[in-house]
Amino acid sequence: MPPAEWLPTTTYTILGLLSYERELSGFEVKRWADTSLRFFYWSPATSQVYRELERLEAAGLVSSRVVPGRTARSKRVYRITPEGRTELTRWIEEAPVEPTLIRDSVVLRIWLGHMADPERLRELLEEHRARLQALIPEVRKLGELAAVHSTWAFPELVSQWGELQYEAELRGIDLLLAGIDRAHPRTAGPDTEN
Repeated sequence: MPPAEWLPTTTYTILGLLSYERELSGFEVKRWADTSLRFFYWSPATSQVYRELERLEAAGLVSSRVVPGRTARSKRVYRITPEGRTELTRWIEEAPVEPTLIRDSVVLRIWLGHMADPERLRELLEEHRARLQALIPEVRKLGELAAVHSTWAFPELVSQWGELQYEAELRGIDLLLAGIDRAHPRTAGPDTEN
């Protein structure tokens, strides 16, 4: 692979999941992505996980082997190769930083609030607040689980960052709630023209 060529970020994400010295099946990669990455990035679809594992293996960045299962079914597990470690480190240290992409459908709805009932906008924000409040203990627990493994100090650190992000988003909800009445266009009342 030429030095200036970069794989998609999702590919490096999956390579990163394999960098923790464990063999993982595609299913296990997906499950781990769902329980950890979702707090600060996004979790790829199952089909994408398997496509990226194939891409990584074809590039020599991971190796795989078939492990006999407890039943008649076996599974393929993947492990990062030394070349994969080198490439992952190169990406971490040298790839350009991508701009942060925020995709928040509730904020999009508030942006389009001139088309909605202000009371419904408040309800949407309160629903969003409840979801965020439920996520804070989850990300905190993830950090506590990471704290018991010395090699997971960085995931623990990112969990702390995630907790701060959710708390900041809760403050943002307060700002949006306080501004709905001011921002919503006032109706003039019933039409009096004949």
